[in-house]
Amino acid sequence: MLLKSADYRNAPMEKMSWNVFIGVVLGQIVSSYTLGIVGVALDRVPSSMTLSSTWLGLLGAGSLIGLFGSLLVGRLADRYGRRKFFMADMLALTLLSVLQLFTTNLAALLVIRIALGMAIAVEYTVGTALLMEWVPAKRYFRYQTYLLAYWAIGYFAAYLVGTFTTGFGDRTWQVILASSAIVSTLAGLQRLVVRQPESPRWLASKGRIIEAINLVHRYVGEDYTVHPASQVEVKKGAWRMLFSKKYRRRTLVGGLFYACQTFPFFGISIFLPILMENMNVTNPLVTQLLYYALMIAGVLVGIILSNRLPRRYFLIGTFLASAAFLLVLSIWHQAPLALTLILFSLFSLTISAALVIDYAYPNELFDASIRTSGVGMCIAISRIGAVAGTFMLPIISNAWGSQAIFIICGTVLLIGGIICYQWAPETSLRFAKHNRSTINEPSGSRVTSSRYSDSTID
Repeated sequence: MLLKSADYRNAPMEKMSWNVFIGVVLGQIVSSYTLGIVGVALDRVPSSMTLSSTWLGLLGAGSLIGLFGSLLVGRLADRYGRRKFFMADMLALTLLSVLQLFTTNLAALLVIRIALGMAIAVEYTVGTALLMEWVPAKRYFRYQTYLLAYWAIGYFAAYLVGTFTTGFGDRTWQVILASSAIVSTLAGLQRLVVRQPESPRWLASKGRIIEAINLVHRYVGEDYTVHPASQVEVKKGAWRMLFSKKYRRRTLVGGLFYACQTFPFFGISIFLPILMENMNVTNPLVTQLLYYALMIAGVLVGIILSNRLPRRYFLIGTFLASAAFLLVLSIWHQAPLALTLILFSLFSLTISAALVIDYAYPNELFDASIRTSGVGMCIAISRIGAVAGTFMLPIISNAWGSQAIFIICGTVLLIGGIICYQWAPETSLRFAKHNRSTINEPSGSRVTSSRYSDSTID
């Protein structure tokens, strides 16, 4: 029966696949909104509450620190399944968001922000894996890149809400922080109504093949089943497997490229008002709106390019281009303001385009048996960059100004480009056979059907 039926990921996009996609999209909007709202909220803290550069950096980085929880979330999702975590996550995000209304204690607020980051880790690990294991294989990469467009919309929405929310006096900043509860409630309602099923891939990897086949028959059709290659039991010590000879290069590349991207992106975007002030921008509101508009435009450009270029070339090119723009800004101290803004805009466009591959590429590096563990590890490694950038930027800005920020961020991006040039494997089937940097595929991950045109993994 298994050999006569087509694999369900060769089926057309069915209703359940769309429901999973919508659920994951809403999760990305909630995640980016929750991350982005903190910078603009902290900018509205009343003068009676004196925030040092250290506390400003800690609170800005709090949710990013919590994303280290992706290590645990990924491992648990590989062991106990995707669905449970995916269904419960929005409730946790809503409750934690509301708690921000009831405290002005900075230590307590930091704990809440870290807990929010741990909840967001579910969306980054479980959500993207669930999407990969439900949507048709030939559409997978395209749909993963679409997630960043919605992520950018959520991030921009946070900036708009935070900027234009008024009328709550000294508690305005708390109301802004807690506004993420509204979007998480809406996303949670969608998950309650639709009630996404478990991943057939995960069920098969646990040896529950009959359940997996029944699930496919119910939601996809009687003519489809689960591919035999998915029947790979999750081994104990999955974290050790990630650093075995077979996987360690993929694990390190997946985490390091992500870290080198998130260091400048979160550091600059979360504290953009501070940076604009240090750059002596006379109309910071217009400039910030332009930055976020270019972020969305950059994501759209990235979607187009990433679907046409090899993964490896896309990574290297975006790293080097974004590094170049920042390093020119750091060297040319006396550049006219107009030219400074043009270079900064080009950086915004390029770094946003680069982020498009952040969800798809780590998922492509690992097969189903350890996918969320692998993605969780990559995210955890990447948070070192995100936390460092967000924590350090207000301190560096206060001590040495914007030029130092551009030098450090540009150098980190250049290092990321070098790492990808040396080690990043090509994971797109269309380009892998022509690229010497491709390393051996993990067992069970080779795709032989030409219909799997977007990825080399199962």
